[in-house]
Amino acid sequence: MAKKSPATRLTDLVGSPLREIKEEFISVAEMQNQIMPDPELVESFGDFDIFGMTVPTTIVGGDFFDFIDLERFRLPGRMALVIADASGHGLAAAMLIRDFNTALYTAISMQAHYEQDTSPLLFEKINHRMYRSSLPNQFISAFYGELHLDGLLRYVNAGHLSPLLFDGKEFRELDRGGPVLGAFHDPPAPYLVGEARLAPGSVLVCYTDGITEAANSKEEEFGLERLQRVIRRRRRSSARALFGAIMDAVEGFADQPRQSDDRTLLIIKH
Repeated sequence: MAKKSPATRLTDLVGSPLREIKEEFISVAEMQNQIMPDPELVESFGDFDIFGMTVPTTIVGGDFFDFIDLERFRLPGRMALVIADASGHGLAAAMLIRDFNTALYTAISMQAHYEQDTSPLLFEKINHRMYRSSLPNQFISAFYGELHLDGLLRYVNAGHLSPLLFDGKEFRELDRGGPVLGAFHDPPAPYLVGEARLAPGSVLVCYTDGITEAANSKEEEFGLERLQRVIRRRRRSSARALFGAIMDAVEGFADQPRQSDDRTLLIIKH
């Protein structure tokens, strides 16, 4: 009996031709692109230079970022920024990101109506929604901040890698917040709001673990120190140029034919 090809075995397993499965993945990828900013469009907010982009490792990814004009929620003079990373890869992670996007916008709308400002309640609402959406061992790490025109940033870090705020001399890690989203019905610790200020000349870099954990053939990771060196060296570049410099440094270091994880960067310069 002839041995079945991988495509035939997959068709037998799921009951659908491989072509149909590929089309479903493409549809999910298209939907995912729709909920994130188009990198070709210039984001504008006050005196800030803004750029973000995600590079998935497969046709669909588990990373997410967004810039949200809070004027539409009747919160003038501020912009929300968010970066998130779902556990796992592929379709399951992409679906979790889709649910997170819905939960985020719903929570912002409720916050705008009741609290008018970033509060722990925002992430408590998102966590409850994500807990209902997540399978066991699924979760999302996320960083959410509301940037004011004067540079004030009020934020919550839900178990995400701490964004780096560089003022030209020192780095500050924005780590105040709470646990990841979706892992607990009742989180073991409350979500706390942190504050920082993007003074003129400063740069904020938010990233996912596909950046710092990119490994080379010696199994060495790119790491935080190399990321900081690139930021320090290219801090006078535009946000888009700094994005390119970081990505080039990561790809040059990793020296692998294929990246092992989604890579996302969100950069804001004042």
